[in-house]
Amino acid sequence: MTDDSHSGNEITGSYVLCGAVGLMGLVGLFVAARAGHGLSYYGGLTFFAFAVLFIFLMIKHGFDKAEGLVSGGLPVWLRLAIAAGLGFLIYNGAEDALPDKAGLVAVVAGIVIFAVLAYINRIAVRGE
Repeated sequence: MTDDSHSGNEITGSYVLCGAVGLMGLVGLFVAARAGHGLSYYGGLTFFAFAVLFIFLMIKHGFDKAEGLVSGGLPVWLRLAIAAGLGFLIYNGAEDALPDKAGLVAVVAGIVIFAVLAYINRIAVRGE
């Protein structure tokens, strides 16, 4: 298999992946719109924000690859800031639904978000 066909598969795969993530982000918006408030509302908005950030990251890596740049991925401080910010949003949403466990929900959500961002970072850097 030549390099051209391999890069064509990567491009097709990234289009499909971005399309699937975009579709799931729209589903998150519909969930948030139906919920109106509470954990489902903030969860849907958080998932939509995650989908938008993921698609922008894939676009960035596509342009970096086209220019021949090798990226180290997202810095750790940026992943921590994103996880803390989304954890805070989830805490505000969980405060109404689960007042006794809102802090625990926020910490677990922040850790999960950080882990997902680290995994996405590994996928994006390895794809170059």
